[in-house]
Amino acid sequence: DWSGPVGVVTALLQEGQFDPDEAVAFLCGPEVMMRFSITGLTDMGLSVERIYGSMERNMKCAVGLCGHCQFGPVFVCRDGPVFRFDRVRDLFGLREI
Repeated sequence: DWSGPVGVVTALLQEGQFDPDEAVAFLCGPEVMMRFSITGLTDMGLSVERIYGSMERNMKCAVGLCGHCQFGPVFVCRDGPVFRFDRVRDLFGLREI
């Protein structure tokens, strides 16, 4: 019964209108979806300093001791889970991080 827009996020982004100097984006979901959404948003003029991503990963101890949620030099459970994209940009596309 849904009558609203349907499609992948990256295609739906093109339908949205926003002022890139005023907008802030908060992303959550599979990392591959966030990666393509970030590309789409930056192509639309949004700076990486205005994009935040929730990097929730499997966590065990929740205090940064076990290392299960380590994302490069940061621990998602202790330092996040929401990170400004420019802080994790170099790690974001790497496999096995």
